[in-house]
Amino acid sequence: MIGVFDSGVGGLTVLSQIRAQLPDSPILYLADQAHAPYGDLTQARVIERSRLISQWLQTQGCTLVVVACNTATALAIDALRASFDIPIVGVEPGIKPAAIQSLSQRIGILATANTVASDRYLRLLERVLPDIDILSQGCAGLADAIEQQSADLDQLLRRYCQPLIDQGVDQIVLGCTHYPLVKERIARLVGPQVTIVDTSGAIALEVKRRYPQDLAGPQVGAPIRLYTTGSAAEFDRLVCAYPLLAWLSGLASHELSLPERGGLVG
Repeated sequence: MIGVFDSGVGGLTVLSQIRAQLPDSPILYLADQAHAPYGDLTQARVIERSRLISQWLQTQGCTLVVVACNTATALAIDALRASFDIPIVGVEPGIKPAAIQSLSQRIGILATANTVASDRYLRLLERVLPDIDILSQGCAGLADAIEQQSADLDQLLRRYCQPLIDQGVDQIVLGCTHYPLVKERIARLVGPQVTIVDTSGAIALEVKRRYPQDLAGPQVGAPIRLYTTGSAAEFDRLVCAYPLLAWLSGLASHELSLPERGGLVG
């Protein structure tokens, strides 16, 4: 079984691509909505929550865990890989493909402030072609606005996209798994001259490559189970609200109580 987690519904954009690649593999998803957004938490807190959730996913029978959150990947994936003996797959902004495709040699990155400030993100930037100008836009409050369907969402999108447009980028990389949920809105704002880069499909291919299917075997019509540490009713409402997640609207989520700190509850 594949375990996937995020601070909210954003990781479902990754789950959708994993399902397309591995339709016969069961998937267990946990949205840590009681502690969202991760972009506002300290690194120590993100590591703590990520370890706790990964431990729970492993106890449920998951043989691979996907950290479907850019912030958690940036701040916690090294600690997770040191703590668990199963494959841990993270998500990173698609900076390299954007750099290769750019004609203006100028690309923009939309990401949480925690992601942009992380050592892992800075190391990722160092691997990009030296003649590419990279504009990193920390988007305080954007993931939360998407999660909450805030009335300020369009205003925030304009605030964060306009500086990139003004600087002449021709590629905008979505550096948070929540952002594909509003990809069409972003595309309308930036216009057809800008390509929106989303790496969910590439992440799914990496999961397919690393998932130990021989241990599980194919299961036709394999189930997807959805859990949240917040309100199941609110989670289900959000799933129905975004067209990209419409295929999941028939699945009811379940509420899960995980401890604030320490070991799992029995």
